[in-house]
Amino acid sequence: MDESQSKLPFWKLQSIGNDFVLIHLDDLKVEADLDGALAQLAIRACNRRFGIGSDGLLAVSMSGSDVLMRMFNPDGTEDFCGNGLRCAAFHCHGAGWVGTAFTMRHLGREIAVTVDGSKVTTNIGGADYDPARVPQKNGELFNQTVWSGMDSGMPLSLFGSALTTGSTHVVIPTSCLPDDDSFRSISPKIETDPLYPQRTSVIWSQEIEPMKLKIRIWERGVGETLGCGTGSSAAAADYLRRKSKGGSVEVVNPGGSVTVSMDAWYTPITVEGIATEVYQGKF
Repeated sequence: MDESQSKLPFWKLQSIGNDFVLIHLDDLKVEADLDGALAQLAIRACNRRFGIGSDGLLAVSMSGSDVLMRMFNPDGTEDFCGNGLRCAAFHCHGAGWVGTAFTMRHLGREIAVTVDGSKVTTNIGGADYDPARVPQKNGELFNQTVWSGMDSGMPLSLFGSALTTGSTHVVIPTSCLPDDDSFRSISPKIETDPLYPQRTSVIWSQEIEPMKLKIRIWERGVGETLGCGTGSSAAAADYLRRKSKGGSVEVVNPGGSVTVSMDAWYTPITVEGIATEVYQGKF
């Protein structure tokens, strides 16, 4: 085989520091077990030492007039991803596949999208605390104990909420974000706690002024990341539920800010943020 024919075109994109390798599904010549091939590609391509390096793999194609997107974490698990949606929308619009307003299909959801330059707005549906859909093994967890265990030889219980905004999150409101040692010790224990059978991302959330949050993110299957769209949405929805109101919340991720808006915590969520292409190549 000619060497150029064995190489897969890819694009590297990012939104609020959450970076992705994006491929076109039509370029991936797989005759069987597409799911397995994408999972293995994610493991290889996302590796920051021996691959391209990213927080996830995006695979896009057209389905009629809609964009179909799949996202795989660096460990090969498939997931829903808000920042990935923004990056894929920016790419597909730039490639001329779609106009400025279109629909994306992602993990069973239809998401309305608009693109205005590098600004991308998505409507990802509502937040859900139903334990069967989060999923988690207790009743609804809202402002309750979301994890109990040992840390540094001492018993510890943390209060917060467990919800899904397309992907599973434990949101822990706090007056001060945890230091590095506490964050890296406690977060993976929550991620893999048996209470959350499909594991969970962990969002530590600090209100720095009214309607403005600062978060620190531990993503399931990834570890610490600079940004999370569904995590920002979960933090904002949980904040608004505790305030018994709706509105627009600025969520400051380590890699940048997004604006999360909803009429009430249970209504459809609109997320606005920036996406950019970093470079492209062949893998």
